[in-house]
Amino acid sequence: MLRLLALAVFVAAPLAAQAPPADPDTTAGDTARADARPTGPLTRLDSAALAPSGPFPPLAPSLAGVVWSAPADTDAAVADLVAMRRAGVRTVRTDLVADTLVLRAASRLGIALWQDLPVEGLPAMFLRRRTDQAARLLAEALDRARPYPAARHFGLARSSDTSDPRARAYFEALTALAHDRGAPGTRTYYVSRFPEDDRAAATVDVVLLDAGERDPVETLRRWRARRDTPAGLASVGVGVRPGQPGGWRTLGTEAAQARALEDTFGAILALAEPPEAVFVYRWRDADAERVERDQRAEVTGTRFGLLGEGDEPRPALDVASGFWTGRQRVFAFDAGSEARQERRASPLLLIGWGLVLGLGVFYAGAPRLGSLAPRYFGRRDLYREAVQRGFDLSASETSGLALALALAFGVVGTSALRALARTDALAAATASWSLDGQARLTGLLGRPLLLVAALALVYAAWLLLSLIWLNVISGRRRLRPAQALSLAVWCRWGWFPLMVVSLLLGSIDAELATLLAPAFLGVGLLVEVVAGYKMMWDLQAVTYAPPSRAVLVGFGVPFLLAVAGLVALAVTSTDEVGFLWHLATRG
Repeated sequence: MLRLLALAVFVAAPLAAQAPPADPDTTAGDTARADARPTGPLTRLDSAALAPSGPFPPLAPSLAGVVWSAPADTDAAVADLVAMRRAGVRTVRTDLVADTLVLRAASRLGIALWQDLPVEGLPAMFLRRRTDQAARLLAEALDRARPYPAARHFGLARSSDTSDPRARAYFEALTALAHDRGAPGTRTYYVSRFPEDDRAAATVDVVLLDAGERDPVETLRRWRARRDTPAGLASVGVGVRPGQPGGWRTLGTEAAQARALEDTFGAILALAEPPEAVFVYRWRDADAERVERDQRAEVTGTRFGLLGEGDEPRPALDVASGFWTGRQRVFAFDAGSEARQERRASPLLLIGWGLVLGLGVFYAGAPRLGSLAPRYFGRRDLYREAVQRGFDLSASETSGLALALALAFGVVGTSALRALARTDALAAATASWSLDGQARLTGLLGRPLLLVAALALVYAAWLLLSLIWLNVISGRRRLRPAQALSLAVWCRWGWFPLMVVSLLLGSIDAELATLLAPAFLGVGLLVEVVAGYKMMWDLQAVTYAPPSRAVLVGFGVPFLLAVAGLVALAVTSTDEVGFLWHLATRG
């Protein structure tokens, strides 16, 4: 509270534009309850200094917006609101605000809060199933917001499947609730990823378009060419790679972020009809202690905040504030000597190529492994004889190869998951997960070494299960560990070239990488199917097990179980698969 008291004492000039008056239908009980809360210096927030003015008209309040996640500490949250108001912010998109002191501070500062329900990345039928749960959250938020004129906009969902007309029922029910139970002037919106194929626009008052990495103004034009529902921009701006050197010609620099924001605001001002709202993404960098993780940022290492580490302002804040307040509209930034991109090896790339190098060194230093490889790829009959008689077999060397194989699987899986996470695909695929489960996955995506290790352990367990199954099928003639390992590992060599190719997923366009990632997973599944067949065919030659038992039982039973599992997964995940298809073809 001392920090807020200091802020109140420091500022003295009255606000030129006060928050709108309280709604006339606000009950005395609501007001009494709000005023009964300890307020401290909040009563003086309406005398906070107005943002500096300039020679140009300031942007309309709805265009001076930013995305923000409120800190858990009330003092810190109110200090953020004061800082944003001084920068010229008058509209903030955030999560549901439960602290009425924050709602009151925003009202006194004249900052409109657009609050998002915690509903994100869901297929249409998932939305319908959560209607009752979302209605309860919305009803509580509406009741809480009634005394505070800053809280009149409520987001019903973010980046969900609004291209599916079955989602309309969800939005219609919640919009009716907001209009019936909310204070006068209450409006609903959602964030859409479908500027051309949205099917739920008529069910809300405003639609906010998530342009992703596309031109936000062009996305707005595409929307207006097809429908009349008012639309705004959910997030504008590009990211920064911390430590990236160079001028604005180099992607990922702070100067490039600032120049992109300048160009975007210039294009918005040139529109004959401005958007309904514009939100810069975001006020400060995502921080694990303050806000939820951003899946894309965790994968790419990109940060989007106007405030960087230690709340140090980036040049983009000066640009945004200049437009918001009318202080400045033309900015000068160092272009740099040439357009270049600082090349940095990603951790996953280092792991992959390090594994390739380590495998080469291991192969060169393992003489028995070196003598067995030509037989496997050249003379399979000699390979089977060597396994049968135990020639050139080493349990330790084959175990090392198994370890490399498990790590190769981990690299392929990690590359595919991170490629899917560079767009909304992974969030859509895990829509049925709990929020805690999604948060853990997002945390792993930001730690590729840990994710590779986790997936490698899963594959090591699969190899162990294969060894047990080999001994079950071999019957009375038990296999020695070196024999079973050789049969299970050598037939799975396809994971190594697949691993090398999968490393490209991190360096190509995000949407292309997302489309290719399922293909890599499909090829990996094919590697396992072919390996299972070869493993059992080699087993019947090594142990003289009947081919009917080795192939029909040893291979057929796991294959049929896998097919049944995939069919069950497809049947139970039709909504997620449909959403993924819509993202690929309509988003």
